[in-house]
Amino acid sequence: MWRLKAWSLVFTAFLLGAGWFGNEVAARTLIVAINDAPPYRIVTETTDEPVYSGIYVDVVGEAARRAGIDLVFQVVPFKRALHLMESGQADLMLGPNRTDDRQQYMYYFGAALPSEPKVIYTGALDANVIEIEDLEHKLTGVLRGASYGWQFSEAPYIRFVEAADYETLFRMLDLGRIDALIAPELLAVAHIRKFGPFRIKRSDLLLQGKPSFIALSRQSDFFTDGSFTVLEKHLIDMRQDGTFEEIYGRYANTDS
Repeated sequence: MWRLKAWSLVFTAFLLGAGWFGNEVAARTLIVAINDAPPYRIVTETTDEPVYSGIYVDVVGEAARRAGIDLVFQVVPFKRALHLMESGQADLMLGPNRTDDRQQYMYYFGAALPSEPKVIYTGALDANVIEIEDLEHKLTGVLRGASYGWQFSEAPYIRFVEAADYETLFRMLDLGRIDALIAPELLAVAHIRKFGPFRIKRSDLLLQGKPSFIALSRQSDFFTDGSFTVLEKHLIDMRQDGTFEEIYGRYANTDS
């Protein structure tokens, strides 16, 4: 009988540790691959440790808090973040668009983030860009590894120039090393405020963005053991209860 009781205690402890009781996952830590891309992902250097904020950071932070999950951020360029997700060295990525290639190694939580329009900037004295064809043969800056939608995949006449971050792209445009750049609307405003002034101007062409997501590596234990469903439920609840809108309201000021 004492052996049966001992085994019951051990088995109960195992179930608690595995998170089988209750609706939340057991305490665990997830690695988030992140790059500085305000206002979505903001990395603020301090004398101690970096401070992480922004629309997507606040969204996943609140969902993780509700699920009892700890997050650790790893700051890397955008394309490096994709590699970490593919290899399973990171668990989460904040804000990637969904593409066929990425779906092979990332699971997209069923609570899409609002779409973000893409804007185009040129040099201050350059012609206005009204349609995509106006970028023909122009050196056009884009973020390395980012997806800009079918409009550009069907425009082989554009000469794309990749950079590791948008700060570099804005400085390249200001110095005349590229002719134009494409960026998410709110991010462009934030970068001009932070790093400007620049000798550039915004063109009239506005491109509808694709939905962004919080994505999970398919190599992550959090995915393979099925625990991710708890975090996904909280993200869906947050979208429905107005939390997404409240978080966006903290940052979504597009006045330039």
